[in-house]
Amino acid sequence: MTTNPGYSGYRRARGFGIGKLGTRETIIVLIAVTVVAFSPMLGNLAFTGMLAVLAFLVIVLAVIPVTSSGRTIVAATAFYLRFAGAGNASAYADDTLEEFPRGENLPGPLAPLCPIEVEDGRGGTQALIWNRQTGLLTAPLLVAPVGLTLADDADALTWVTNFGGLLAELGHMPLVDSLAFITETAPAGGMNQRAYTLDRLEKNTSAPEFCRGVLERLVNQSRARTAEVTCLVTINFNLSKATPVPETLQRGAAEVVNMLPRFESSLASCGMTVMGRMTRAGLIRYLRAAFDPAIRTTELDETEELWHWKDAGPLRTEGSNPDVYAHDSGYSVSWVFTAPPNGVVRYRSLLPLVAPGRYHRRLCMIYRPYSAAEASKKVESEVNAGVFRRIWAQKTKKDETQREHDDRVKTRRAAQQESLGAGLGRFTFYLTTTVRNETTLAAACADAEERQGQSKGRWRRARKAQEATFMASLGVGVDPASGLSRNAADRWGA
Repeated sequence: MTTNPGYSGYRRARGFGIGKLGTRETIIVLIAVTVVAFSPMLGNLAFTGMLAVLAFLVIVLAVIPVTSSGRTIVAATAFYLRFAGAGNASAYADDTLEEFPRGENLPGPLAPLCPIEVEDGRGGTQALIWNRQTGLLTAPLLVAPVGLTLADDADALTWVTNFGGLLAELGHMPLVDSLAFITETAPAGGMNQRAYTLDRLEKNTSAPEFCRGVLERLVNQSRARTAEVTCLVTINFNLSKATPVPETLQRGAAEVVNMLPRFESSLASCGMTVMGRMTRAGLIRYLRAAFDPAIRTTELDETEELWHWKDAGPLRTEGSNPDVYAHDSGYSVSWVFTAPPNGVVRYRSLLPLVAPGRYHRRLCMIYRPYSAAEASKKVESEVNAGVFRRIWAQKTKKDETQREHDDRVKTRRAAQQESLGAGLGRFTFYLTTTVRNETTLAAACADAEERQGQSKGRWRRARKAQEATFMASLGVGVDPASGLSRNAADRWGA
């Protein structure tokens, strides 16, 4: 039996919903029932019957979910009509002569992004990303996690505790809109690391026996193949909440750069060593390698990089298949996180999703904190909603299920922890797997879905939104869950 503590304080916000219904569906049901109940007072039974039939149709069309994603018939119809009328193009090709010149803009949801090269305060330069549609300024940091494979449990628990403290501290930093953690793994080379190391041990007979034994046990427990691992932490700043608000882009960038050392020290206490701040050339190569996996094996230094921002995007994409996103030399499938695990999980629960495997895979975790004042109102609203559902069950003489009881207990525990200084936020996960050969895509998807099951979370494929989900998983300031644009009054730099 493991002695590591478990974590189970996460839950989906439900609002004032009855049973499995949301707040909106509950209001529709209550209005329909109330109208039908009071209609006999009008003295017209035919009219009452018409209202009853109409209420039944409303409940069937707008309340009862019919899809795997929880959409009703009305919502699903609106969803399909919206996608059908969104555009008549499913492919993109970059050419010398373009019908619609895009200048330096990247295609698709990445079009609002604009790179900014600023001084890092240490004698060098770094890249910031300005989203012109949302006003967010993103600072990408290259990190190297220590890892849990060889770490002591005490050290791992210390990192987890410090990580929780970092997330709680974000509630008191209004400038931080969200924090994204990206882990990208890809098989690298054909060298068998285990055979290579054991062969070197046999040839080196002068090594101490104790060292040879430790290395042999370590190699036998490790993977035979090597992998290329890239870890990023991107911090999204909303400078419209700064006091005072920066008037120019230069001052806003300086404000962001001044705050980065604070995050670097906090990440180090969480077991993530900051290797450096991403440069413009590194950012271009990171995006280009995501769209064109073939260049991963190409050795390029910064003097040989493509310095034009428009070259960071894809040269050719194809989205006719609603479940596959084809781009340059790769084929990708993306998933979105729908619900957390029901039970208790350990701090290693996400390890299957970030561990290297046979196929390229990228996991993006976005944490959006609630401010301290907003968190208090949020947990109070959820507690009141739980009390409302319990009273409703008592009035209707319905027994409370164990799941409803556990949900109410979690809500009260969250309110208690929030009153003691804990933070409150919303997690969003995106998972993408990429292959270069379309025939291996099915095997890569099966591998990713198996790892999703091992993590105990619930995922669904981003049907008809593969391109947007793929670009959101890059963690460069594009997140459909928070909106792809904002009003000019709420957008910094408008």
